[in-house]
Amino acid sequence: MLTIFNYFQFFIVGVCIGSFLNVIVYRFQNNFSIIKPRSFCPKCKIKLTWRENIPLISYLIQRRKCLHCNKSISFRYPLIEFLTGILFIIFTNSSPSFLISNSNLFLNLFFNWIFLSLLFCIALIDIDSFWIPQGLINFGFLSGISGLIFIGLFDNKYIDLNLISKGLCTSLIAFFIFESFRYLAKYVFKKDAIGRGDSKLVAMLALWLGPIGTLFAVGISYIIAAIFCLVGLSFNLVRFRQVIPFAPFLSLGGLIMWFLGNGFVFEKILRI
Repeated sequence: MLTIFNYFQFFIVGVCIGSFLNVIVYRFQNNFSIIKPRSFCPKCKIKLTWRENIPLISYLIQRRKCLHCNKSISFRYPLIEFLTGILFIIFTNSSPSFLISNSNLFLNLFFNWIFLSLLFCIALIDIDSFWIPQGLINFGFLSGISGLIFIGLFDNKYIDLNLISKGLCTSLIAFFIFESFRYLAKYVFKKDAIGRGDSKLVAMLALWLGPIGTLFAVGISYIIAAIFCLVGLSFNLVRFRQVIPFAPFLSLGGLIMWFLGNGFVFEKILRI
């Protein structure tokens, strides 16, 4: 039974991971290593001390400014840290019966947080740059396969090759189906309407969510995207024919399905 203190610990872990996600988002887009050099101010490039690099707290103590150049620090940094902390708490109680072991809390939390952090990063980068880094997709595949391996080791005491092969086949089929839609959309609209990176993201989601979970995740993403565009056009927040990054919607659909789990799909939806 988890206590309030446990949830507070999860929030702290999430805030710290959120700080690292800020690093990944910035450095991937600027072609920097995510390991070296040490964290620095993006304005004056001066390396930050540990006191200037405490998630949330440093931002408040420094009154939203760099101590060296006195330039404002974007509110986005503490916002991402705070949201990651909140999401780490929320996804503690998710029911993703797609991938992880029901018998090991640490394994549950570990893969919950990896999946959440990965999709959060991909969504943020696509919003900024209309680009899904291949490195993050590769990491998603490797961690997804690792999860399938750990299922066998923890639940069956052996590596379930059949489970891994099913996951890879589902991923491959999902990629080709979404790629077919991409080419069809390009033929109809006479231009790229869906990015190739989106097809890779769907393939990666399929490895984590399975066929039913992926189907619902993609469906949810299109519904949310349609609502976003209708509301945006109504309030002049989105222009007609404006390019919209789709990875945030796919990521949101994937996270919703991961949170609900296969049990929700089969018991609440398909039974109806």
